[in-house]
Amino acid sequence: MGKEIDISTNTEFKDLLTENALLRGIFEGATDSVYAKDLYGKYILINQKGAEYFERPIHEIIGKTDVALVGEVAGRSIMDHDKVLFETEQPVSYETRGTFEVGERYFSTSKSPFRDKTGKVIGLVGISRDVSQTRLAKAKYEFIFENAPIAFWEEDFSEVKIYLDGLKAKGVKDFLRHFKENIDSLEKCIDLIKVTNVNKSTEEMHGASGKRKSISHVGRNFTRESEKIFLEEFVALAEGVTSYQSEASIVDSNGEVLHVLFNLNVLPGHEETMSLVLISVVDVTESRTMASELSNIKHRYQSIVEEQTEMICRVDPTAKIQFRNFAFNRFFSFKDLGKDMRFSTLFPPAELQRCQRNLEALTVRSPTGIWEYRNFDSTGNLVWQEWSVTAFYGKSGILLGYQAVGKDVTGRKLAQEALEASEARWRSVIENADDIIMTVNSEGYIISMNQSREVPKDVKWTGKTIPEIMLPENASKAMKLVNKVFATGNPIKTEVKFASRTGRYSTFGIALSPIFSGKRVITVICIARNISDIKELEKQSRDALIQGQENERTRISQELHDGLGQLFTAIKLNLQDLRSSLKENHESNVWEKIEGLENNIGTAFSEVKTISRNLMPDVLRQFGLKPALQDLIDSMNASVDLSISLEIVDYKNRFSPELEKALFRISQELVNNAIRHGKPTNIFVQLINHEDSMVLMVEDDGIGFNLDKMTAGFGIRNVVSRADVFEGSVDIDSAPGKGTVVTVEIPLSHTTEK
Repeated sequence: MGKEIDISTNTEFKDLLTENALLRGIFEGATDSVYAKDLYGKYILINQKGAEYFERPIHEIIGKTDVALVGEVAGRSIMDHDKVLFETEQPVSYETRGTFEVGERYFSTSKSPFRDKTGKVIGLVGISRDVSQTRLAKAKYEFIFENAPIAFWEEDFSEVKIYLDGLKAKGVKDFLRHFKENIDSLEKCIDLIKVTNVNKSTEEMHGASGKRKSISHVGRNFTRESEKIFLEEFVALAEGVTSYQSEASIVDSNGEVLHVLFNLNVLPGHEETMSLVLISVVDVTESRTMASELSNIKHRYQSIVEEQTEMICRVDPTAKIQFRNFAFNRFFSFKDLGKDMRFSTLFPPAELQRCQRNLEALTVRSPTGIWEYRNFDSTGNLVWQEWSVTAFYGKSGILLGYQAVGKDVTGRKLAQEALEASEARWRSVIENADDIIMTVNSEGYIISMNQSREVPKDVKWTGKTIPEIMLPENASKAMKLVNKVFATGNPIKTEVKFASRTGRYSTFGIALSPIFSGKRVITVICIARNISDIKELEKQSRDALIQGQENERTRISQELHDGLGQLFTAIKLNLQDLRSSLKENHESNVWEKIEGLENNIGTAFSEVKTISRNLMPDVLRQFGLKPALQDLIDSMNASVDLSISLEIVDYKNRFSPELEKALFRISQELVNNAIRHGKPTNIFVQLINHEDSMVLMVEDDGIGFNLDKMTAGFGIRNVVSRADVFEGSVDIDSAPGKGTVVTVEIPLSHTTEK
């Protein structure tokens, strides 16, 4: 760079400042660091602001380089920029961070070459500005912009501004009219908008991956109904407005329409060029939906209140009535309901003071009261009213008012009096009833019980649990029924067999009904009656009926076999005799008729034999159930156009004639039912010996039926009756299009093997 200049003799900088008072004022009063250096990077001049950056007085800075002042690394970086300036003799600008001893800060520096009178570069003049706050504000803006939960994007309207100014120069004053009449002009403005940046929320809203794709989508997702915002914003900008707000709707990445609040703001410093415009959209779909729903709820609430049959009113803290519904006005129409009407004055003098005391007794902890008051209607008749009053308080505990709901309970009061009058009579009836009547709680404790003839007088069950008074087998059955009523809240009617201590069984008809407190079952009332004698009579009646049916079947079978069978045989012999007496040359149609009669008589005779066998099959009587069922299925397969299969499992020994006859008749009835009503293709019959029970199952793949709409016909009733004789059960499972399965189970403990 040449010979080093002695800074003490180089006075050009100082002379310049001395000669120009304005320059000195700027130099000394500048808020930025202003300084001059020689060709070796030594400070020749520096103002007070610059000295503050180094935290040194000015005289300690003059004559030193940046390396000497701030260290090798930071100082050398600064001097490298100076070297570039001296080599190129061109100004340089750059930004540094934390190069001075003032913490982590940013400085923007501009340096220009300083020349002597001959134009030779003899040093440099520099200005450094602390831009830390600006950089921090920019970083904050960028962070908020990028991570805001609201969709933001930046747009450049500079070309739009030029276009609008051009329209103004052409004499356009009414831009709203201009754009409406010139759609191309509006579309031109839209095309001139440049989206320069978008935040993450905007990317998510448009379902785009990356800023580039999102930038291309912005503006395309507005619905056609929202296109007016483009027209309105251009008109506003043309009129000098720098902010604009409107409601719009856009389509998100899921194709759902969102209601948004659209905001446009020209950022400060860009009003002239409109090169930086910030756009934001706030999703208000949920709030609009909630507002709409709240409005609907309010209208529904008002409608409901008006339609209520109860009297409803709202009362202010001084007990003045502020609102009353239609039912309230209808009842109190004969009273003067002015603005100062108070709630307590609705009632006669005898009730007025009690009403006032009740209102005053309500507190924050106990804000609701239910009271009954006597009152008089418009004709002067005495009525009873029940009022439910709720006090409302603010967060600070201040009374805000009351809401009162009243209803006429005159009928209930009269019924209560009648109930009390009849209670003694009912108590007498219950105490002397033959049935056992008791109330039981959820834990099985007997709360109350009458004195039934079924229970000895010296036995007291009240206060004990069901397991304490019954055998374990009986207690288990009883508690299962009680628990079911508590769980479901539904009454139960059933029959239960209870064992006695001697081993005998008695049948009881049981009725259990829940007793509620609100919606909760608190006790169950149980009524039990010994129906063993009735059940025995029913069994005897069924036995007699079935035996009568069997006897009648036997009689009819015998008569068909002995009577019609012999008659058909005689007719057939007569026809054969007639055939032999006819001459061979007799007309041929006579021979055909005789032959037809013989065939028909043969068919009728076969039908009679089949009917006779079905009414009382000899196979069943002689060989037992298994061959009889096989014979039944074979004959049915021969007479119907479908497949019937039979499977018999573990059937080794014969059983009593009554049981075999019952199982045969049940099988016969169920197969005939399936053929007549089920329209099946296949029928499966299965008989299984489970040692302790016999199970007969008849299944078909027919049309099925709805069990809820089932009405038991004579055939099913006959099946149930036969099963009941042996204390068996019948279960039917069917559904439309799913076929039908009928399962009959008969315990073998009530039968004996042969």
